[in-house]
Amino acid sequence: MRFFFVALALCFAASLCLADEPKDEPTNEKAQKTYKEALNLMHMRRYGPALEEFKKADKQDGGHCFGCQKQMISFGSKLGDWKAAELGAQEMIAAAQDPQGKAIAHYQMASVLMAQGLETHKEAAVARAHDEITAALAAYPNFPDAYYLDGKLLAHLRQDAAAKARFEEFVKTKPEKSP
Repeated sequence: MRFFFVALALCFAASLCLADEPKDEPTNEKAQKTYKEALNLMHMRRYGPALEEFKKADKQDGGHCFGCQKQMISFGSKLGDWKAAELGAQEMIAAAQDPQGKAIAHYQMASVLMAQGLETHKEAAVARAHDEITAALAAYPNFPDAYYLDGKLLAHLRQDAAAKARFEEFVKTKPEKSP
């Protein structure tokens, strides 16, 4: 479980570092009201109903509410609602415009699929996560977190030589720390 939260944290950190995010709130007036209700539920720690409201707001906004999608991924993963989390990530992939945005969206999907695969013990989800990371790296090759996550995925899939190669790529692309 700790691994899942680390992966989720890396996912959101990568999204903040690599690309400018679109506006979080929906543009549709009705969706804005639903979004605010979802935020209120979230602050009251009623995460299940908040997730449902974020899904509703995203639907009302035609699947273009970036903030809703982020929350769908976050709460869907935390609550085990993999369908909602995958939907949020799929919509992010569809909306991504630049290579960095596409890479981040695929990374988000890979994080969701990895968490799902590890929790439900389904190798197919882990294999799909590897495919998403491959797409992320094709869109933006200088993405150290993606190399690292792919190394973990390949290790889980018992592909040790490929995992070692990904970890070596991670070391090569990782930015050096300043003193």
